[in-house]
Amino acid sequence: MSSIDYLNYKKHQVSCGGHLYITNIGDYKLHHFKSLDPQSPFAANWSYHICTTKFELNVLELSKLILDNEKIIIDRYPPADDDGYTGLGMDSLTSRYPYFNLLGWNHPTCKQLHQKISQFHDEYINIMGIGCDPNLKVRCWANVMRKGQKIKTHYHSTHPLTYLSGHFCVQCYNSSTIYSNPYRSIVEDDGFYIKNHENQMTLFPSWLPHSTTKHIENSERITIAFDITKSNEDNPNLIPL
Repeated sequence: MSSIDYLNYKKHQVSCGGHLYITNIGDYKLHHFKSLDPQSPFAANWSYHICTTKFELNVLELSKLILDNEKIIIDRYPPADDDGYTGLGMDSLTSRYPYFNLLGWNHPTCKQLHQKISQFHDEYINIMGIGCDPNLKVRCWANVMRKGQKIKTHYHSTHPLTYLSGHFCVQCYNSSTIYSNPYRSIVEDDGFYIKNHENQMTLFPSWLPHSTTKHIENSERITIAFDITKSNEDNPNLIPL
């Protein structure tokens, strides 16, 4: 296990006035963002973690499955009240996120994805030294972006039961996800860039603002997003983790 501290993230062309500790733990890469020691009772103070890993799934099969079902889902369900504040619009698959759970689809690759999300979650909380909650649930949807589109800065939740969110890269070329310091999230495209790679999975706190770079390729950019929640809400779209 090795750890590197990039003070002010200068090697990553970002300066948020804090530390970035990068630690490699087996197949997992942990990014720990931490503020400098506050010198005032009112100074900003933060500490949060983003973890990435790679799982080998059949992304070609997942791409086809998602694209084959995109129009079906859009036609079947009306858009939600918003598109998750992503900027992808009310005609997007993303705007139907409350109505379908990809992990519940009767397909072997979806079942494998469900297992990998559960496995990653267990490893993440083990690294964090947090006890496991046996009653966690998960919702999961797909995002399809086309040339010229980008996901704007948004976050998934800030309520008292807020837990973890993540995404899995299915078909991504020349794109990055941008994770913003919550104290600087009003500055668009300002944050820590993690380059997207197929089969890459990321976990982060659901309140963490994030966005993407503009999609510049002719082929679709396809990702799978998910929320792990402690919610006791009786929602058929939430399934056990």
